[in-house]
Amino acid sequence: MKKITLLLFFIFSGKLVAFAQTTPPVTGPDGIAGIMTDPMNYLIVFVMAILFSTILVMAKIIKSLIYKLAGAPKVYQKPVSIKVKENKPSFWTQLNTKMNDAVPVEKEADILMDHDYDGIKELDNNLPPWWKYGFYLTIVFAFIYMAHYHVAGSGNVQLDEYNEQLAEAEVLKAERLKTVASNVDETTVTYLVEEKSIATGKKIYTEKCLVCHGKAGEGLVGPNLTDEYWIHGGSIQDIFKIIKYGFPSKGMLAWQGQLTPVQIQEVSSFVKSIHGTNPPNPKEPQGDIYTETGSGTAVEGDTTIIASIKDSSTTSKN
Repeated sequence: MKKITLLLFFIFSGKLVAFAQTTPPVTGPDGIAGIMTDPMNYLIVFVMAILFSTILVMAKIIKSLIYKLAGAPKVYQKPVSIKVKENKPSFWTQLNTKMNDAVPVEKEADILMDHDYDGIKELDNNLPPWWKYGFYLTIVFAFIYMAHYHVAGSGNVQLDEYNEQLAEAEVLKAERLKTVASNVDETTVTYLVEEKSIATGKKIYTEKCLVCHGKAGEGLVGPNLTDEYWIHGGSIQDIFKIIKYGFPSKGMLAWQGQLTPVQIQEVSSFVKSIHGTNPPNPKEPQGDIYTETGSGTAVEGDTTIIASIKDSSTTSKN
């Protein structure tokens, strides 16, 4: 019966495939393939399903009539053989025996030693194989460790690891300092006197400020930056604030959109460093005399460039 069912299924499947391949593709008004919209296709499938069911029912009736007239066939039964399962130890039991090398209790008399202490006797057991293999492994590991770290030098000993950790800490420290430095504002700014910072500030001054304040800070359109007179204060905080926010009503641009806080600090420190250099052709004083009151304390560093600026300005004046 199963064979007949499979045969009919393959026959009807082949017919459907052949029908689908020979039928030209038709598309309905809504874009769906014609096989889904043509009513004739549903009728064909319905008729084939009825035919398939009828054949199965007829085959079942014929089979029942044959069994009734000729009798049902005898079912062959395979003879049952009785096997006696051997009681073998499991894999883990065998492994445990090999790795411990234990002597069975019934054979302990063969390895019993002569000496006796307070009624306690000792067995001459072998060392467990797992212990010996572990000991051999530590010896091999010791040779590999010695060759890797102390002979070839390809591994890092504790001192090397310590130095690497110090180097990593320095990198993290530098990144942290960069982050802190980028957060500088007019309340936390400090006067930088390192040669590198002053040189960077001078470069920024030459690019951004020279047109209004002169090459040496003597003043052109803007005020003189080297004398003791300041319009809005002369501390490092005041200079930083002036550069950052500007005074548009007086022609001073706000540079916070073009310079970073660190760059503003550097150019402020450069402006602070040229105070008292007395450049040639200075502009007349503007504002009030400013006296340092302790605000804007300089950060310790190299003051060579400041001295050179003052010396060169004095020489030019003479």
